[in-house]
Amino acid sequence: MTIAYNSIIDTVTRPEEELLLCCARTDIGSDTAERMQCLCRGQIDWNYLIGAASAHGVKPLLCSALINSCPEAVPNHILGQLQRYLQANSLKNLFLTRELIRLLGALEKIGITAIPWKGPVLAATAYGNVALRQFGDLDILVREQDAIRAKDMFLSSGYHLQYQGSAENLVAFHNLRQVVELVRDDGRVVVELQWAITSQTFYFPFDPASLWEQVETVSLNGTPVCNLSPEDLLIVLCVHGAKHHWANLRWICDIAELLRAYSKRIDWARVMNRARALGGARMLALGLHLAHDLVGAEMPMDVLQHIQGEPKLAFLAAEVRARLFSGGWLMAVDRPNFYVQLRERPQDRMRCRLYLAYLMLAPSAQAWTRWLLHSMHLGRHFLHRAI
Repeated sequence: MTIAYNSIIDTVTRPEEELLLCCARTDIGSDTAERMQCLCRGQIDWNYLIGAASAHGVKPLLCSALINSCPEAVPNHILGQLQRYLQANSLKNLFLTRELIRLLGALEKIGITAIPWKGPVLAATAYGNVALRQFGDLDILVREQDAIRAKDMFLSSGYHLQYQGSAENLVAFHNLRQVVELVRDDGRVVVELQWAITSQTFYFPFDPASLWEQVETVSLNGTPVCNLSPEDLLIVLCVHGAKHHWANLRWICDIAELLRAYSKRIDWARVMNRARALGGARMLALGLHLAHDLVGAEMPMDVLQHIQGEPKLAFLAAEVRARLFSGGWLMAVDRPNFYVQLRERPQDRMRCRLYLAYLMLAPSAQAWTRWLLHSMHLGRHFLHRAI
């Protein structure tokens, strides 16, 4: 048995926010469509609504929902704007999809198997349409032993490193992130070449090698490509959202659409056991709760009852909901407590506290450089020790 919670939370303060939550899904039920029509006929600040949808990465969903469910309730000039955007986004996403397929083929030619995740693959498999997800870069996962050759292939294929920092900074960051960002020479494509799902700045013991054991093949624009199993992808997306404080509605929609697409085949026992073994049960519970509470994601009754019993869930969900439409990111002083509360295992909470204390209190200039750059979100642009 599954249940769907289709009412909108009472913490939204504007009708535009409620309308956005109604539209942030691919499956619009009759009750939701009726509520959308009612809201559209009221006092809607369309510029605010469209801007919020864009900022939260759900503008394609907003456009599709309004065009298909209640076009008569949308002003004509706004409807035309939505239609033009949806067409343009479709063309852009198709361009990025073709480039991804080309890059995967180039890697395969030199004997490197890669897993694309998020981006076009998530749009095609979870959303059912590559045009309905807003994304701007391509995420490609390779085995660590293949990272150097993969990076070299990109550099010889019209890409350059995005981060051009000093050698000192590269040394300072090489153990913190397992990703290198590359930009196509014409500036139209950014690729994140990864060999781990999370960086050491957000510890999570997800062995990258274990992801390859459950990889499956899916069709992307008619081309077979590797994809994470839905169980692994669900955990990974929940960890990714937690790392970024769930400040972007798109990440919540990703969970909801994944559940919709794979509802009949997710092995929930495997998901719950794997998350618990990794110390990520609370992060999983938070992601599932937000998807259910905000955008009506369905899941089995026993799963819902289980996650709602997770300690600290109410506190964490309240933190996310309070900031979702009011600036999003937690202030730097609030992040440590949020990160600590995400962890259910004492050893992980202690590890988190020690690492945060190290960043704040370490006396060396190099440590302060790491802290400052990470806080300013510049720490994402660095290289692995061997790259």
